[in-house]
Amino acid sequence: MRFYTKLLRFFLRDLYSRNEAARNEIRTVSDQLHQKNQELENQISELKNQNRELMLKLMQSQNYFQDIIENSNAGHDERAERSEKRLDCLEHYRAETEKRMQSDDVTTLGLSHRTELIESALRECHIYENPLQLFNKKTYSQAGEDAIILYACAMLGIPLEQCSYLDLGANKPVEMSNTYFFYEQGARGVLLEANPLLIPDLKNQRSGDVILNQAVSAVSGETVIFHILNLDGLSKIGDVSDILRKNPAAKLEKSIEIKTISYNTIIENYFDNHAPVILNLDIEGLEMQILRSMNLKDYRPLFIIIEMIPYSDKLTAGSKNQELLAYLTEKNYIEYAFTGINSVFIDKIQYEKCIA
Repeated sequence: MRFYTKLLRFFLRDLYSRNEAARNEIRTVSDQLHQKNQELENQISELKNQNRELMLKLMQSQNYFQDIIENSNAGHDERAERSEKRLDCLEHYRAETEKRMQSDDVTTLGLSHRTELIESALRECHIYENPLQLFNKKTYSQAGEDAIILYACAMLGIPLEQCSYLDLGANKPVEMSNTYFFYEQGARGVLLEANPLLIPDLKNQRSGDVILNQAVSAVSGETVIFHILNLDGLSKIGDVSDILRKNPAAKLEKSIEIKTISYNTIIENYFDNHAPVILNLDIEGLEMQILRSMNLKDYRPLFIIIEMIPYSDKLTAGSKNQELLAYLTEKNYIEYAFTGINSVFIDKIQYEKCIA
């Protein structure tokens, strides 16, 4: 029995040693890839600078020969003809240089994309960990709302993987999402989306989250009519005539019946009676109704992201929903940031505990 135990220990040590060697080799390959990519980017940058200098010289030469042609007279026909030929050659070389510069841009984008794919694969294998860069980060939100909360969490000492979220009106899984960044960091939550056409993508790309195809309302279990429009993010419960009038490109595709669920029910059923760190509220004009139905005494998110401007197909400035602002202020929330579209509110009670 001791012999087999020793033999098993030997094989386990050997297996561990080989696994560690393989991980080291992959790390080395990853470092070499990064180094090579950086060298290529430096070479491309240098080549672009050289091309720009050459373009400037070519333009100067072109102007010089153009002057010669314009100032030439009958006695200089032969010389002017040679200048024109030279000018044609320079113009051809200039066009070729521009093509080369465009090719360099495509090469740079290709290298960047391949590097992202390699890093993603290595992270999935838990081999390469890219430390989060607080001031050099990727944002998926419409106006950087996720970056604002990232900074606040970093300053308050809240680990990003603990930033649970409830996204009411999730829409797409990645683009324009205020919660996908935190999903990438390991956090998980609940995504509620009433449009059934968007559910397959949410389940495919956010498989770690709970996906609910329901409409948020003050009362759970009711049946309401949900209007699906052809433009992203405009589908809603209730009257859509104002949207159709203001935006000629918007079309009503169909209206369906859908079940409702309340904020309080979601917290009780999916968050074990604890509010998420982040609540994202984007439900096309019903925000005030939902806020009034929420139990903000017992279920207080640390952050609330909420749309604060009326719908418009043009840039909206100098307009903010004062009713929402007054209500959340009354509920002891501080408007931490306004992006021109959404406001990020922070719970004053939890905030003061964190900074204490």
